[in-house]
Amino acid sequence: MQTTKTSTHNPLRSLFEGFTGSAMKFREKVCLECGWSESTVYKKMRETGNNKALSIAEMEKIKDLAWEVQQDLKDRL
Repeated sequence: MQTTKTSTHNPLRSLFEGFTGSAMKFREKVCLECGWSESTVYKKMRETGNNKALSIAEMEKIKDLAWEVQQDLKDRL
């Protein structure tokens, strides 16, 4: 089935696409900004206990990236 792009704006579709792509976009930004591979991101997400998975600087950078992804979703409204 072929889909065509229409000139009408569908906010529900835009938000849905934003949400479905936001995790991937966030992961890609973290990989790029932190210089990590995708597997390193997932490894750091699994780390628990007393081991510090992230430095304070890494955490601050990741929070900023999360805000960027969230802002993109807000801009779709």
